[in-house]
Amino acid sequence: MLSSLVPLQLPSRMQTHLWYMLPNEVKSESLLKHYTQLPSQSEKDTIFGMQSDELKMKNALLARTLVRTTVARYHTNNNNNHTVIDPRSLKFKKNVYACGVTVNVPVGIDVEDKTRKMRHDVLSLAKRFYSSEEVKFLSSIADMEAQRKEFIKLWTMKEAYVKALGKGFSASPFSTFSIIRSEAEGYNLCGKAEERVGGWKFRLLELAASSHYAAICIGGEEAMTVIIHRTIPFVEDELISDWKLL
Repeated sequence: MLSSLVPLQLPSRMQTHLWYMLPNEVKSESLLKHYTQLPSQSEKDTIFGMQSDELKMKNALLARTLVRTTVARYHTNNNNNHTVIDPRSLKFKKNVYACGVTVNVPVGIDVEDKTRKMRHDVLSLAKRFYSSEEVKFLSSIADMEAQRKEFIKLWTMKEAYVKALGKGFSASPFSTFSIIRSEAEGYNLCGKAEERVGGWKFRLLELAASSHYAAICIGGEEAMTVIIHRTIPFVEDELISDWKLL
C-alpha cells in the first residue's frame, strides 16, 4: 500500500534540504506504474521515447518522479500562493538522483561516483580543465589514489557552482575559477587572480549509504545548514544523520 507525501515547510534562508534516491532500490513494478502518472505529457513523451533502452527509461522516470514529488511536498504546505519553483534548483545525475531545495537563493547540486576510474592521467586532465592553482594543489599529492579522489571532489564542486549560475560547462569553463580549501571557512571560490569571490557557499558531502560525493553550492554569505533525506517516493522517507561533511 502506498503512503502519502508528508507536507513540509519550506527551508529557512541559507538552509538547504537535500533529497536523494537510489534507483536500484526501486524494484516494484506496481510502484513504477504509479510513478508513470506523475510526469507531464511532454515529459512522458520524452521518457517513453526511450523504450528501446529499458534501464535508461526507468532512470528518466525516477528522476522526474523525484522532481515532481519534491516540489509537491513543499508546494502543498506553503501558504504563499505566489511561490515560484525555479527548475534550476532541482538537479539529478547518474545513478543517484538529488534535489536541492532553497528559498530565494540560487542552488546547484552535483553528484559524482567517488570510485570512478580515470581513463587518463589525473594531472593531464587537471591541466586541461582546472585552474593553475588547482593543478598545483593536485601535484602536491604524492599518493595517486588520494590525488584521484581530490580531483573528483573538485569536479563535483565545480559542477555544482556552474549549475547554481544556471550555465553550462561551455559558458563557465572550469579553468576560469578555482575552489580552494580553507581550514577556517571550508571551500572558497576564487577568481583568476586567486582572490576570494564572495557570495557563494559550498558543502561537500559523503553519503554513508552511497559511493558518491554530493556537492551543494548556494548564493549567500551566511553559514549554510543542510538537512538530508533519502526517499523512495510514496514508500518511505528517511532523515539521514550519518553523512560526512568533507
